[in-house]
Amino acid sequence: MERVAFQPDDISEFQYLGATLNRVTGEARFEFALVGASSGTETFTERVTFAMPGASAEVDWPRVDALLVLLGAVLGLSYYKAAAPPLYTVRVGGLTDAALDYLALTLRHGLAEFAYRAGLPGLVEPRIERVDRTAPFDGALTPGGAPLVPIGGGKDSVVTVESLVAAGLSPVQFAVNANAIIRRVAEVSGLPLVTATRAIDRHLLELNDEGALNGHVPVTAMNSLIALIQSRLLRLGPVVMSNESSASDPTLVWNGQPVNHQWSKSLEAERALRAVLVEQAGLSDAYFSLLRPFSELRIARGFAATARYDDSIVSCNRAFRLGADRVGWCGDCDKCRFVFLVFATFMPRDRVISIIGRDMLDDPTQLEGYRALLGLGAHKPFECVGEEAECSVAMSIVSRNEEWASAAVVGALLTEIPTLREGSAALEHHVLDLAEADPLPEPYEQARHALV
Repeated sequence: MERVAFQPDDISEFQYLGATLNRVTGEARFEFALVGASSGTETFTERVTFAMPGASAEVDWPRVDALLVLLGAVLGLSYYKAAAPPLYTVRVGGLTDAALDYLALTLRHGLAEFAYRAGLPGLVEPRIERVDRTAPFDGALTPGGAPLVPIGGGKDSVVTVESLVAAGLSPVQFAVNANAIIRRVAEVSGLPLVTATRAIDRHLLELNDEGALNGHVPVTAMNSLIALIQSRLLRLGPVVMSNESSASDPTLVWNGQPVNHQWSKSLEAERALRAVLVEQAGLSDAYFSLLRPFSELRIARGFAATARYDDSIVSCNRAFRLGADRVGWCGDCDKCRFVFLVFATFMPRDRVISIIGRDMLDDPTQLEGYRALLGLGAHKPFECVGEEAECSVAMSIVSRNEEWASAAVVGALLTEIPTLREGSAALEHHVLDLAEADPLPEPYEQARHALV
Protein backbone atom coordinates (compact mmCIF):
# COMPACT_ATOMS: atom_id res chain seq x y z
CA MET A 1 0.00 0.00 0.00
CA GLU A 2 1.34 3.44 -0.92
CA ARG A 3 2.47 5.49 2.06
CA VAL A 4 0.37 8.57 2.85
CA ALA A 5 2.30 11.84 3.00
CA PHE A 6 3.27 12.98 6.48
CA GLN A 7 0.75 15.40 8.00
CA PRO A 8 2.27 17.60 10.74
CA ASP A 9 -1.17 18.86 11.80
CA ASP A 10 -2.23 15.29 12.66
CA ILE A 11 0.54 14.88 15.25
CA SER A 12 -0.72 15.53 18.76
CA GLU A 13 2.21 14.45 20.91
CA PHE A 14 6.00 14.04 20.92
CA GLN A 15 7.40 11.35 23.21
CA TYR A 16 10.92 11.00 24.59
CA LEU A 17 11.02 7.27 25.26
CA GLY A 18 14.52 6.13 26.14
CA ALA A 19 18.20 6.93 26.76
CA THR A 20 20.73 4.12 27.18
CA LEU A 21 24.52 3.91 26.97
CA ASN A 22 26.48 0.73 26.31
CA ARG A 23 29.30 0.91 28.84
CA VAL A 24 31.58 -1.23 26.66
CA THR A 25 31.09 0.11 23.12
CA GLY A 26 30.24 3.69 24.10
CA GLU A 27 27.14 3.75 21.89
CA ALA A 28 24.21 5.70 23.30
CA ARG A 29 20.71 5.23 21.91
CA PHE A 30 17.87 7.69 22.23
CA GLU A 31 14.29 6.69 21.40
CA PHE A 32 11.57 9.13 20.32
CA ALA A 33 8.09 9.02 18.80
CA LEU A 34 5.59 11.32 17.13
CA VAL A 35 2.02 10.23 17.87
CA GLY A 36 -0.71 11.00 15.34
CA ALA A 37 -4.40 11.30 16.05
CA SER A 38 -5.27 9.24 12.97
CA SER A 39 -2.02 8.49 11.15
CA GLY A 40 -0.39 6.30 13.79
CA THR A 41 3.03 6.64 15.39
CA GLU A 42 6.39 7.49 13.83
CA THR A 43 9.38 6.19 15.83
CA PHE A 44 13.02 7.24 15.76
CA THR A 45 16.35 6.08 17.17
CA GLU A 46 19.31 8.44 17.33
CA ARG A 47 22.80 7.13 18.10
CA VAL A 48 25.76 8.93 19.65
CA THR A 49 29.00 7.01 20.07
CA PHE A 50 31.55 8.24 22.58
CA ALA A 51 35.27 7.56 22.95
CA MET A 52 35.60 5.24 25.92
CA PRO A 53 38.36 4.97 28.51
CA GLY A 54 40.38 1.82 29.11
CA ALA A 55 38.66 -1.14 30.72
CA SER A 56 40.31 -0.50 34.08
CA ALA A 57 39.44 3.21 34.21
CA GLU A 58 36.97 4.47 36.77
CA VAL A 59 34.01 6.34 35.29
CA ASP A 60 31.73 8.77 37.10
CA TRP A 61 28.63 6.86 35.98
CA PRO A 62 26.02 8.69 38.11
CA ARG A 63 26.94 12.00 36.47
CA VAL A 64 27.26 10.44 33.02
CA ASP A 65 23.77 8.92 33.36
CA ALA A 66 22.31 12.22 34.57
CA LEU A 67 23.83 14.07 31.60
CA LEU A 68 22.71 11.36 29.19
CA VAL A 69 19.02 11.78 29.94
CA LEU A 70 19.33 15.56 29.57
CA LEU A 71 21.14 15.14 26.25
CA GLY A 72 18.33 12.96 24.97
CA ALA A 73 15.73 15.57 25.85
CA VAL A 74 17.61 18.18 23.80
CA LEU A 75 18.42 15.85 20.89
CA GLY A 76 14.68 15.27 20.72
CA LEU A 77 14.19 18.76 19.30
CA SER A 78 15.37 17.51 15.90
CA TYR A 79 12.41 15.11 15.82
CA TYR A 80 9.92 17.24 17.72
CA LYS A 81 10.19 19.99 15.10
CA ALA A 82 8.87 17.66 12.36
CA ALA A 83 5.39 18.55 13.61
CA ALA A 84 5.89 20.83 16.64
CA PRO A 85 2.92 19.31 18.50
CA PRO A 86 1.41 20.95 21.61
CA LEU A 87 2.60 18.18 23.98
CA TYR A 88 6.16 17.01 24.75
CA THR A 89 6.01 13.93 27.00
CA VAL A 90 9.11 12.70 28.85
CA ARG A 91 8.71 8.98 29.50
CA VAL A 92 12.31 8.65 30.67
CA GLY A 93 13.14 9.01 34.35
CA GLY A 94 15.97 11.12 35.66
CA LEU A 95 15.12 14.73 34.79
CA THR A 96 15.06 17.31 37.59
CA ASP A 97 12.78 20.34 37.70
CA ALA A 98 15.76 22.42 36.56
CA ALA A 99 16.22 20.12 33.57
CA LEU A 100 12.59 20.57 32.51
CA ASP A 101 12.97 24.33 32.78
CA TYR A 102 16.10 24.13 30.63
CA LEU A 103 14.25 22.01 28.08
CA ALA A 104 11.40 24.53 27.92
CA LEU A 105 13.86 27.40 27.43
CA THR A 106 15.69 25.53 24.68
CA LEU A 107 12.45 24.69 22.91
CA ARG A 108 11.38 28.33 23.06
CA HIS A 109 14.58 30.04 21.97
CA GLY A 110 16.55 27.23 20.34
CA LEU A 111 13.66 26.68 17.89
CA ALA A 112 12.77 30.37 17.50
CA GLU A 113 14.31 30.64 14.04
CA PHE A 114 12.59 27.41 13.03
CA ALA A 115 9.22 28.76 14.22
CA TYR A 116 9.71 32.08 12.41
CA ARG A 117 10.79 30.58 9.12
CA ALA A 118 8.23 27.75 9.22
CA GLY A 119 5.42 30.31 9.55
CA LEU A 120 4.22 29.12 12.96
CA PRO A 121 1.99 31.57 14.88
CA GLY A 122 4.64 32.16 17.56
CA LEU A 123 7.51 30.67 19.49
CA VAL A 124 7.40 26.95 20.32
CA GLU A 125 6.03 26.44 23.83
CA PRO A 126 4.53 22.94 24.18
CA ARG A 127 3.17 21.58 27.42
CA ILE A 128 5.85 19.36 28.94
CA GLU A 129 4.79 16.32 30.97
CA ARG A 130 6.93 13.63 32.61
CA VAL A 131 6.48 10.26 34.24
CA ASP A 132 8.43 11.03 37.41
CA ARG A 133 10.24 13.76 39.31
CA THR A 134 13.95 13.39 40.11
CA ALA A 135 15.55 15.19 43.04
CA PRO A 136 18.54 17.50 42.42
CA PHE A 137 21.96 15.87 42.40
CA ASP A 138 23.53 15.61 45.83
CA GLY A 139 26.85 17.47 45.91
CA ALA A 140 28.78 19.47 43.32
CA LEU A 141 32.04 18.56 41.59
CA THR A 142 34.35 21.02 39.85
CA PRO A 143 36.19 19.05 37.13
CA GLY A 144 39.93 19.47 37.53
CA GLY A 145 41.49 17.63 34.60
CA ALA A 146 42.69 18.88 31.22
CA PRO A 147 40.14 21.15 29.51
CA LEU A 148 38.12 19.65 26.66
CA VAL A 149 37.79 22.15 23.81
CA PRO A 150 35.19 21.55 21.07
CA ILE A 151 36.69 22.64 17.75
CA GLY A 152 34.94 23.33 14.47
CA GLY A 153 37.73 23.98 12.04
CA GLY A 154 37.46 27.78 12.20
CA LYS A 155 39.29 30.72 13.76
CA ASP A 156 37.46 30.94 17.11
CA SER A 157 38.39 27.54 18.53
CA VAL A 158 41.95 28.05 17.29
CA VAL A 159 42.15 31.19 19.43
CA THR A 160 40.76 29.29 22.43
CA VAL A 161 43.24 26.42 22.07
CA GLU A 162 46.21 28.74 21.60
CA SER A 163 45.12 30.93 24.53
CA LEU A 164 44.93 27.92 26.84
CA VAL A 165 48.37 26.76 25.73
CA ALA A 166 49.79 30.25 26.26
CA ALA A 167 48.48 30.11 29.84
CA GLY A 168 50.28 26.83 30.48
CA LEU A 169 47.31 24.48 30.08
CA SER A 170 47.20 21.30 27.99
CA PRO A 171 43.81 21.25 26.25
CA VAL A 172 42.32 18.17 24.62
CA GLN A 173 40.48 18.97 21.40
CA PHE A 174 37.04 17.48 20.73
CA ALA A 175 34.71 17.18 17.77
CA VAL A 176 31.44 15.50 16.90
CA ASN A 177 31.54 13.87 13.45
CA ALA A 178 35.05 15.20 12.79
CA ASN A 179 35.82 15.77 9.12
CA ALA A 180 39.02 16.44 7.20
CA ILE A 181 38.99 20.18 7.98
CA ILE A 182 38.65 19.62 11.73
CA ARG A 183 41.32 16.94 11.71
CA ARG A 184 43.87 19.04 9.85
CA VAL A 185 43.31 22.03 12.15
CA ALA A 186 43.71 19.74 15.16
CA GLU A 187 46.91 18.34 13.67
CA VAL A 188 48.42 21.82 13.26
CA SER A 189 47.96 22.42 16.99
CA GLY A 190 49.89 19.26 17.84
CA LEU A 191 47.39 18.49 20.61
CA PRO A 192 45.27 15.35 20.99
CA LEU A 193 41.84 15.12 19.36
CA VAL A 194 38.99 13.08 20.83
CA THR A 195 35.98 12.41 18.61
CA ALA A 196 32.40 11.26 19.02
CA THR A 197 29.89 10.43 16.30
CA ARG A 198 26.24 11.36 16.03
CA ALA A 199 23.84 9.64 13.66
CA ILE A 200 20.36 11.11 13.15
CA ASP A 201 17.67 8.56 12.31
CA ARG A 202 17.30 8.57 8.52
CA HIS A 203 13.55 8.15 8.93
CA LEU A 204 13.46 11.83 9.90
CA LEU A 205 15.06 12.73 6.57
CA GLU A 206 12.41 10.63 4.82
CA LEU A 207 9.65 12.52 6.65
CA ASN A 208 11.25 15.81 5.62
CA ASP A 209 10.74 14.74 2.00
CA GLU A 210 7.14 13.83 2.80
CA GLY A 211 6.07 17.16 4.27
CA ALA A 212 7.50 17.31 7.79
CA LEU A 213 8.36 20.72 9.17
CA ASN A 214 12.07 21.40 9.01
CA GLY A 215 14.52 24.08 10.04
CA HIS A 216 17.29 25.22 12.33
CA VAL A 217 17.89 23.43 15.65
CA PRO A 218 20.24 24.43 18.54
CA VAL A 219 23.17 22.25 17.48
CA THR A 220 25.57 23.94 19.91
CA ALA A 221 23.37 22.95 22.86
CA MET A 222 23.38 19.35 21.63
CA ASN A 223 27.13 19.22 21.00
CA SER A 224 27.82 20.91 24.34
CA LEU A 225 26.04 18.13 26.22
CA ILE A 226 27.80 15.49 24.13
CA ALA A 227 31.11 17.15 25.07
CA LEU A 228 30.15 17.21 28.75
CA ILE A 229 29.43 13.48 28.72
CA GLN A 230 32.68 12.83 26.87
CA SER A 231 34.58 14.83 29.47
CA ARG A 232 33.06 12.82 32.32
CA LEU A 233 33.73 9.49 30.58
CA LEU A 234 37.44 10.33 30.22
CA ARG A 235 37.67 12.20 33.55
CA LEU A 236 38.78 15.40 31.87
CA GLY A 237 38.25 18.97 33.04
CA PRO A 238 35.70 21.59 32.02
CA VAL A 239 34.27 21.88 28.52
CA VAL A 240 35.71 25.16 27.22
CA MET A 241 33.71 26.69 24.38
CA SER A 242 34.65 29.43 21.90
CA ASN A 243 31.42 31.43 21.81
CA GLU A 244 31.79 35.19 21.50
CA SER A 245 29.76 38.15 22.76
CA SER A 246 28.29 38.72 19.28
CA ALA A 247 26.40 35.43 19.54
CA SER A 248 23.98 37.05 22.00
CA ASP A 249 22.79 39.57 19.40
CA PRO A 250 19.37 38.55 17.98
CA THR A 251 18.97 38.16 14.25
CA LEU A 252 15.62 39.95 14.35
CA VAL A 253 12.64 40.68 16.59
CA TRP A 254 9.40 38.86 15.74
CA ASN A 255 6.10 39.68 17.46
CA GLY A 256 8.11 41.38 20.18
CA GLN A 257 10.32 38.30 20.72
CA PRO A 258 14.01 37.97 19.84
CA VAL A 259 14.89 35.39 17.21
CA ASN A 260 18.57 34.49 17.37
CA HIS A 261 20.17 32.08 14.90
CA GLN A 262 23.01 31.68 17.41
CA TRP A 263 20.89 31.40 20.57
CA SER A 264 22.57 28.21 21.83
CA LYS A 265 25.91 30.06 21.60
CA SER A 266 24.58 33.07 23.54
CA LEU A 267 25.36 34.17 27.08
CA GLU A 268 21.78 33.34 28.09
CA ALA A 269 22.17 29.78 26.84
CA GLU A 270 25.58 29.41 28.50
CA ARG A 271 24.25 30.56 31.86
CA ALA A 272 21.19 28.33 31.54
CA LEU A 273 23.32 25.24 30.87
CA ARG A 274 25.77 26.07 33.66
CA ALA A 275 22.84 26.41 36.08
CA VAL A 276 21.12 23.17 35.11
CA LEU A 277 24.39 21.22 35.37
CA VAL A 278 24.54 21.92 39.11
CA GLU A 279 21.14 20.36 39.89
CA GLN A 280 20.96 17.77 37.10
CA ALA A 281 24.50 16.39 37.35
CA GLY A 282 26.20 17.96 40.35
CA LEU A 283 28.74 19.84 38.21
CA SER A 284 30.08 23.31 38.98
CA ASP A 285 32.26 25.37 36.61
CA ALA A 286 32.14 22.46 34.18
CA TYR A 287 31.13 24.51 31.11
CA PHE A 288 31.96 28.03 29.91
CA SER A 289 33.14 30.00 26.90
CA LEU A 290 36.65 31.39 27.08
CA LEU A 291 35.88 34.02 24.40
CA ARG A 292 32.60 35.30 25.86
CA PRO A 293 33.75 38.91 26.54
CA PHE A 294 35.04 39.43 23.00
CA SER A 295 33.47 40.48 19.72
CA GLU A 296 34.16 38.53 16.54
CA LEU A 297 36.29 41.47 15.44
CA ARG A 298 38.52 41.26 18.49
CA ILE A 299 38.85 37.48 18.12
CA ALA A 300 39.89 37.99 14.50
CA ARG A 301 42.61 40.32 15.76
CA GLY A 302 43.82 37.55 18.06
CA PHE A 303 43.82 35.03 15.22
CA ALA A 304 45.78 37.43 13.01
CA ALA A 305 48.68 37.18 15.47
CA THR A 306 49.38 33.61 14.33
CA ALA A 307 49.77 32.43 10.75
CA ARG A 308 50.34 28.69 11.08
CA TYR A 309 46.65 27.85 10.75
CA ASP A 310 46.07 29.93 7.59
CA ASP A 311 46.13 26.94 5.22
CA SER A 312 44.00 24.76 7.48
CA ILE A 313 41.00 26.67 8.84
CA VAL A 314 37.64 26.87 7.09
CA SER A 315 34.75 28.76 8.69
CA CYS A 316 32.39 28.34 5.74
CA ASN A 317 29.30 26.35 6.80
CA ARG A 318 28.45 25.63 3.18
CA ALA A 319 31.73 23.73 2.89
CA PHE A 320 30.70 21.48 5.79
CA ARG A 321 27.31 20.82 4.25
CA LEU A 322 28.71 20.00 0.81
CA GLY A 323 31.44 17.67 2.01
CA ALA A 324 34.42 19.05 3.86
CA ASP A 325 36.78 16.34 2.62
CA ARG A 326 36.92 18.11 -0.73
CA VAL A 327 35.54 21.61 -0.25
CA GLY A 328 37.19 24.69 1.23
CA TRP A 329 35.81 28.21 1.50
CA CYS A 330 32.96 28.70 -0.97
CA GLY A 331 33.66 32.45 -1.23
CA ASP A 332 29.99 33.25 -1.83
CA CYS A 333 28.03 33.00 1.43
CA ASP A 334 27.32 35.24 4.42
CA LYS A 335 29.88 33.47 6.62
CA CYS A 336 32.65 33.78 4.02
CA ARG A 337 31.81 37.46 3.49
CA PHE A 338 31.90 38.15 7.21
CA VAL A 339 35.16 36.31 7.92
CA PHE A 340 36.83 37.94 4.89
CA LEU A 341 35.80 41.35 6.24
CA VAL A 342 37.06 40.84 9.80
CA PHE A 343 40.30 39.32 8.54
CA ALA A 344 40.77 42.28 6.17
CA THR A 345 40.56 44.57 9.20
CA PHE A 346 43.78 43.16 10.68
CA MET A 347 45.62 41.31 7.88
CA PRO A 348 47.40 42.34 4.68
CA ARG A 349 45.26 41.96 1.57
CA ASP A 350 47.32 39.14 0.07
CA ARG A 351 47.09 37.09 3.28
CA VAL A 352 43.29 37.34 3.43
CA ILE A 353 42.96 36.38 -0.24
CA SER A 354 45.33 33.47 0.34
CA ILE A 355 43.16 32.15 3.20
CA ILE A 356 39.74 32.53 1.55
CA GLY A 357 40.83 31.86 -2.03
CA ARG A 358 39.37 34.96 -3.69
CA ASP A 359 39.07 38.72 -3.18
CA MET A 360 35.50 39.06 -1.95
CA LEU A 361 35.73 42.81 -1.37
CA ASP A 362 36.67 43.34 -5.02
CA ASP A 363 33.72 41.33 -6.34
CA PRO A 364 30.67 43.51 -7.18
CA THR A 365 28.36 40.48 -6.87
CA GLN A 366 29.10 40.42 -3.12
CA LEU A 367 27.79 43.97 -2.54
CA GLU A 368 24.25 43.04 -1.47
CA GLY A 369 25.61 40.48 0.95
CA TYR A 370 27.85 43.07 2.55
CA ARG A 371 24.99 45.58 2.69
CA ALA A 372 23.01 43.01 4.71
CA LEU A 373 25.93 42.54 7.12
CA LEU A 374 26.06 46.29 7.70
CA GLY A 375 22.35 46.45 8.52
CA LEU A 376 21.20 47.92 5.21
CA GLY A 377 18.80 45.03 4.56
CA ALA A 378 15.65 43.81 6.30
CA HIS A 379 17.67 42.03 9.01
CA LYS A 380 21.10 40.49 9.40
CA PRO A 381 21.59 37.06 7.80
CA PHE A 382 20.51 33.83 9.49
CA GLU A 383 24.12 32.80 9.91
CA CYS A 384 26.89 32.79 12.51
CA VAL A 385 28.04 36.32 11.80
CA GLY A 386 28.82 39.31 14.00
CA GLU A 387 26.67 42.25 14.98
CA GLU A 388 25.80 44.92 12.44
CA ALA A 389 27.77 47.42 14.55
CA GLU A 390 31.00 45.44 14.40
CA CYS A 391 30.55 44.84 10.65
CA SER A 392 30.19 48.61 10.20
CA VAL A 393 33.30 49.22 12.30
CA ALA A 394 35.25 46.62 10.32
CA MET A 395 34.19 48.10 6.98
CA SER A 396 35.06 51.59 8.20
CA ILE A 397 38.56 50.48 9.22
CA VAL A 398 39.04 48.64 5.92
CA SER A 399 37.90 51.68 3.92
CA ARG A 400 40.69 53.75 5.51
CA ASN A 401 43.31 51.23 4.40
CA GLU A 402 44.96 52.12 1.09
CA GLU A 403 45.25 48.42 0.22
CA TRP A 404 41.46 48.19 -0.07
CA ALA A 405 40.74 51.68 -1.43
CA SER A 406 40.14 50.45 -4.99
CA ALA A 407 38.10 47.35 -4.02
CA ALA A 408 34.70 47.32 -5.74
CA VAL A 409 32.57 46.65 -2.67
CA VAL A 410 34.42 49.20 -0.55
CA GLY A 411 34.02 51.87 -3.22
CA ALA A 412 30.32 51.18 -3.69
CA LEU A 413 29.66 51.40 0.06
CA LEU A 414 31.63 54.65 0.34
CA THR A 415 29.41 56.09 -2.38
CA GLU A 416 26.27 54.95 -0.53
CA ILE A 417 27.56 55.93 2.93
CA PRO A 418 29.89 58.95 2.53
CA THR A 419 30.58 59.01 6.31
CA LEU A 420 31.75 55.37 6.36
CA ARG A 421 35.44 56.26 6.16
CA GLU A 422 35.16 58.73 9.04
CA GLY A 423 33.92 56.02 11.35
CA SER A 424 33.19 56.49 15.04
CA ALA A 425 35.88 56.26 17.68
CA ALA A 426 33.24 55.57 20.33
CA LEU A 427 31.70 52.74 18.30
CA GLU A 428 35.11 51.22 17.57
CA HIS A 429 35.95 51.29 21.26
CA HIS A 430 32.59 49.68 22.09
CA VAL A 431 33.10 46.86 19.60
CA LEU A 432 36.67 46.12 20.67
CA ASP A 433 36.06 46.56 24.41
CA LEU A 434 35.07 43.76 26.79
CA ALA A 435 31.41 42.72 26.84
CA GLU A 436 29.46 41.10 29.68
CA ALA A 437 30.85 37.75 30.85
CA ASP A 438 30.99 35.70 34.02
CA PRO A 439 34.38 35.45 35.74
CA LEU A 440 36.23 32.18 35.33
CA PRO A 441 38.28 30.19 37.83
CA GLU A 442 42.03 30.47 37.51
CA PRO A 443 43.94 29.68 35.37
CA TYR A 444 41.12 30.12 32.83
CA GLU A 445 40.66 33.83 33.53
CA GLN A 446 44.34 34.28 32.77
CA ALA A 447 44.00 32.20 29.59
CA ARG A 448 41.03 34.32 28.49
CA HIS A 449 43.34 37.31 28.05
CA ALA A 450 46.42 35.49 26.76
CA LEU A 451 45.85 36.20 23.05
CA VAL A 452 42.74 38.36 22.72
